[in-house]
Amino acid sequence: MPRTKRKDKSRAVLRTGESQRADGTYQFRWTDSNHKRFCVYAKTLDELRYKEEQIKKDKSDGIKTEARYTTVNEVYELWKELKRGLKNNTFENYKYMYDRFVKDGFGKKKIAVIKFSDVLQFYQYLLKDKKMQVNTLETIHTVLHPTFQLAVRDNIIRTNPSDGVMAQVKKL
Repeated sequence: MPRTKRKDKSRAVLRTGESQRADGTYQFRWTDSNHKRFCVYAKTLDELRYKEEQIKKDKSDGIKTEARYTTVNEVYELWKELKRGLKNNTFENYKYMYDRFVKDGFGKKKIAVIKFSDVLQFYQYLLKDKKMQVNTLETIHTVLHPTFQLAVRDNIIRTNPSDGVMAQVKKL
């Protein structure tokens, strides 16, 4: 006897992993290579399928789909643990600058959604609103750029959003 296809309330056929919840929203569930389950939600089936395509693309490119929820602060903490070869005073200055200007605002953002324009806006905010000098901003960039680069190398993000930002800032 052939299996009947699962359908939502509007009779649209649902794919494997898709379901419609009682409140009418949709969810897609999948497991990663470590057998940990993840869910993504959407209001419409089209929106859900777009998110599914992004997840499949990330998987095929080797990007860790579960890492899309990682914040800049979490990757910075990893970078801080791995960083060696600096004088103690320099390293303490880097930590101070990050904690003072990045941690409570920009650092809480999800690293997977940060774009070049977000980094540029953040740097311009520091220059204009916080009255920061470009040399001081370079110290912050010296911490953020390798943090993003670590995320690229660990397959959390595809590209480093801070590439070329300082050159752009100096043009303004």
